[in-house]
Amino acid sequence: MTSSRTWRARAAGVVLGALVGAGLAGSPSAAAAVTVVNCPSAACTQVAGGLGEPVGSAYDANGHAYITYQNGDLREVDLATGATSTVARGLGNLRGIDLDGEGGAYVGDFDGNLLKVDLGTGSRELLASGLGPLHGIVHNAGTTYATGGSGKLYELAPGGSVRVVASGLGLSQGIALDGKGLAYTADMFTGRVLETDLATGAVRSVAKEFYEPTSISVAADGLVYFSVGDQVTRLDPATGRGTHIATVRGLNSVIFRLDSDGNAYATQVTGGGSLWKIKGLTRLP
Repeated sequence: MTSSRTWRARAAGVVLGALVGAGLAGSPSAAAAVTVVNCPSAACTQVAGGLGEPVGSAYDANGHAYITYQNGDLREVDLATGATSTVARGLGNLRGIDLDGEGGAYVGDFDGNLLKVDLGTGSRELLASGLGPLHGIVHNAGTTYATGGSGKLYELAPGGSVRVVASGLGLSQGIALDGKGLAYTADMFTGRVLETDLATGAVRSVAKEFYEPTSISVAADGLVYFSVGDQVTRLDPATGRGTHIATVRGLNSVIFRLDSDGNAYATQVTGGGSLWKIKGLTRLP
């Protein structure tokens, strides 16, 4: 889900000792100051190490992370202790993952397969195939949405029928829902952030000219968060205004997902592989 390329920040920031604090004016990229988050620090802590090369991750409400690997492993991490265990092996060349909150994980692989994995037993069920590389997976109310290298957004409804919601979305490594019938994806080919109406398939470009955006998430306030290398941007989809709110230093790239409290969990592939928690990301000014 990430690569070993070196990312460079395109805007200067103001170094703060903690992630949440008073901003200082002076960022050339936005009206508000940019917070610099150093990892490790009080604002950015390592949750677990020795994880190898994770490619996708999802988080439940009970303090557990589930991480996918290209070798077909699905692993569980206790966010409180950092303890890890293997849920299943041999699932394919895995990429994206999401959870249904009822003990099931939905995983996509590079070969276009979408599977459901029982987190308790490790058993798996093939739900769909032939969909192209599936980098982004999200599950909501019994329906699974997937996107990836084919440029299509797929919907897998309860009962197993697959519908192409939209095409021409480029390469998106993630997908996020706003809970109101809209999906957001980030096209790494063109730098666009796209909004798709899940009912009609209508696609709208809400932002562009971001270099290889990744890690798209929607916070509780409806604002969209994504990363470009070590930079985190907050986007208002209503206006298309993007604000560079943080530069994260110490991780080779920032591939993150938000939790319900506005914290971000980021995976790191270098240094043996690790999982980090960035506190209060959505509460930055």
